Amino acid sequence: MMRADFGITGKGYSMKIEVLGNVQDGGVPHLGCGCKTCEEAREKPRKRRYSTSLLLKEDDEDDAVRYLIDATPDIRFQINATYLDGVFVPHSELGHITGLLYLGHEGIDASKINVYCNEPVENFLMKNDPFRYLVDRENIEIQSFEEGDSCDVQGGEVEVREIPHSHISRNTASYMIKGENKKLYYLGDINEFNDDAIESIEEADIAIIDGTFWSRDEIDRFDEVPHPPIQESMEAMENIDTKIYFTHINHTNPVLEENSEERKELEEKGFHIAEKGLEFQL
Repeated sequence: MMRADFGITGKGYSMKIEVLGNVQDGGVPHLGCGCKTCEEAREKPRKRRYSTSLLLKEDDEDDAVRYLIDATPDIRFQINATYLDGVFVPHSELGHITGLLYLGHEGIDASKINVYCNEPVENFLMKNDPFRYLVDRENIEIQSFEEGDSCDVQGGEVEVREIPHSHISRNTASYMIKGENKKLYYLGDINEFNDDAIESIEEADIAIIDGTFWSRDEIDRFDEVPHPPIQESMEAMENIDTKIYFTHINHTNPVLEENSEERKELEEKGFHIAEKGLEFQL
């Protein structure tokens, strides 16, 4: 095991953040679903959506320093891993860790790509094949972090803030990403927004946060997979000045449809969807 060495500086460029995906771990289309959203996505490639992920980058050059947040099952569609310098893994569930497998010998056979994670994720990687195999083959190197750790990245700083999550992943890492002029807070997958999360959202200029469901009655097993519904989040955050974007959106959530009444309501209230391809310069 290794303690984090956060000396991952770039070449002095300003930090850019690109949205690579914005849907829940299972993606769109969702396996086994015949809803209109998923059927359209099967028939029309432009309707397909990738799992939630961000890319931190210096610029658009091929050799630019680049760090991924969330290694999703869609990784091969989202990035060219040839130029990947590191991966931040918030927790060890499907949409956040599966993409690491593409860094192994069946994929690009990477060499010592840094994976930044908390102790529970590190333990999961070290105790479970085929993830442990990535470590043994030196495809990846684990760099552990703790609450409050920070690192210099591409003209800015990434600070780790841990938030309680599910029984599977006790804590998830959220990130306060600080550029020269702005702060962006990322908490893409959570059971509920506690006081610490709300304070971080208020501190940031931009926040990209969990918007899995529109309402609690959207699916019949909400209690098994709880997430803060967008309806409730908008009410709780209506007086926050931060520009808020929702991500990790389930295939059942009507805000995925640009012309839906729910999407219209969201936008009229001053909130946004973190669409693929959206960029922020901090």
